[in-house]
Amino acid sequence: MPEISRLPLSPNWGGHTAFPLLGVTIPDYAANTHGKVRDFVVAVSEATQNECREFRHVTFFVDVTTETRPFAVSNFQVPESTGEFCKRGGRFGPHSSNESFASIFYRKMVFIAYFNAGVRAVDVRDPYTPREVAFYIPATTAKTAERCVASQVGAPAGATNGTRSCKVAIQTNNVEVDDRGLVYLADRANTGLHIVKLTGAAARIVGGN
Repeated sequence: MPEISRLPLSPNWGGHTAFPLLGVTIPDYAANTHGKVRDFVVAVSEATQNECREFRHVTFFVDVTTETRPFAVSNFQVPESTGEFCKRGGRFGPHSSNESFASIFYRKMVFIAYFNAGVRAVDVRDPYTPREVAFYIPATTAKTAERCVASQVGAPAGATNGTRSCKVAIQTNNVEVDDRGLVYLADRANTGLHIVKLTGAAARIVGGN
């Protein structure tokens, strides 16, 4: 199969999940004679190190309307300061998006699994300006596994000579949705499966109450 195009990324980031958002009508382009409908790919990088011992990872919105000329037009990220996530233990940052084309959410909302920041609901009706409209961070339980780092940066994370620091932290790893409007979160740290749904203003975006 021939390659149509590619988007070189910075060595600081990678692509864990690529989710197409095709045929998006841009509200602010209504008066324009061309380009009102655009195609995008949501490209999710993956946080890989505990307690932010790496570059910050983000989610990119890539315009692929011209397939041979993809380019990033915006990004989404959770400010660390909103929850002091680098101190909570485990990974902080994106891992994956939902991959279902469930019509209740498609072209309206994308969900990003964000490790210790839970799941983030992102309004994507205008992918040039994505915005968070809801989030849910599950509580840890007695079954939630520890996540460890070396007390000194550069030492191996599994050190057993007193240089290891461990914390119990939620690690929302994967997220999926269905046509009923339910959102499913799978935890990487053995906490289990969480099933949630939108409420309030976020629910009204997708036609709920």
